Amino acid sequence: MASALCVGGCAQWGANVLEENHVAFNTAVCQAMDSQMLLNIVRMSMEEPTQWMMVSAINVNTSVGGSLNGGVTIPSSGFVSGASGGTTSFTYTPNITMIPKQGEQLARELMSPIPVSSIESMVSASWPMSWVIFLTCEQFQNVSSFDVTRGFEIHANDLRFGRMMQLFDELQSKHLTSLSLTSVPIVWNQEPIPASEVNLGSIVSAKKDRALMHKRPDGMYDYISIESVPVLTMYEGIQNDLHGQELLKLLELENVPGSYRMISVENPLPGKHVSMRTRSLAALMRLMSFGVDRVANAPPPQENVDSPEELWNLISSINTTTDLSRNVNAVFRVHRGARAPSDAPVSVAFRGQQFWIEASDKTSKQVFALARDLYDLQVKSGNEATPVLTIPVGR
Repeated sequence: MASALCVGGCAQWGANVLEENHVAFNTAVCQAMDSQMLLNIVRMSMEEPTQWMMVSAINVNTSVGGSLNGGVTIPSSGFVSGASGGTTSFTYTPNITMIPKQGEQLARELMSPIPVSSIESMVSASWPMSWVIFLTCEQFQNVSSFDVTRGFEIHANDLRFGRMMQLFDELQSKHLTSLSLTSVPIVWNQEPIPASEVNLGSIVSAKKDRALMHKRPDGMYDYISIESVPVLTMYEGIQNDLHGQELLKLLELENVPGSYRMISVENPLPGKHVSMRTRSLAALMRLMSFGVDRVANAPPPQENVDSPEELWNLISSINTTTDLSRNVNAVFRVHRGARAPSDAPVSVAFRGQQFWIEASDKTSKQVFALARDLYDLQVKSGNEATPVLTIPVGR
């Protein structure tokens, strides 16, 4: 009877642990990573170095206890009757092991330009194009944004940058433009390959590399592979839209629908290409750090610049010498005070004060989530094995 009680209890307990506590662990790891990101943004706002950690192991320590009591009567008939009772107790202690992440690889990942493919991924994940461009781009085609890697202020280098983001918002809402990852054929040979140089060996070798030797109408060959590349697409109808015409002219593109391959180069290239110079993840976080309140209980953003759309309008209309750093809180704001609200989605303590994002600040929460996604795309775990959650479930 005691064995049956324990086995049944263990099975039920194990199922409950598996069902309930993997969610708790998922939440705990997410909160740890959110807190780390916010803490490093706060550190940057105070000109202090960052420190990164990574989850190394996740497990549960358990203990099981129980007791059994009762009595039985064995009458002459031989049929046993009686009653029994008992209790079974289970306790578990969750453990998340984190280790410092540092070294040359991390430094390179934080300081290297964000790949164009990551920017496409953010837009494909439903983030507004203007938000992604504002955070990640130093230059889009021939339109410069601003530099956050030198000095302690932000100055618009080109007032057309704000207008460009307004146009992207307008055209994206009309479904006239998008960023996406598209499979396209890439010709690798600069000159056609003579038929005499193409044999069974070269055809098999190309196939192994997921490419092909494509025969041209003139009898020569091209070495072609199918690659997934990020493209900026202008859809049918954009040439008839006033905002579409303005954007195409601003970016020096043809006034026709079409797709343009996104490439990371300094200056625009001829043909179906759009150039983009991106900032590093460290510079992106530096930009976000301007949104940290400089004093406790700081006043809210200016009433006329308290949304991304109003910030785009400001950038398109001000003097290039105006410091925009105090207006970053229109897009991303971190509050500072003696105590964080209980409903704050993320908060950290630093230098005797609390820093947090308001639960009601939808824009800041979304921008923070966008930055977290970019961090996950940019920073690799290295040679360490992916942490595994180990939960005993009983038998």
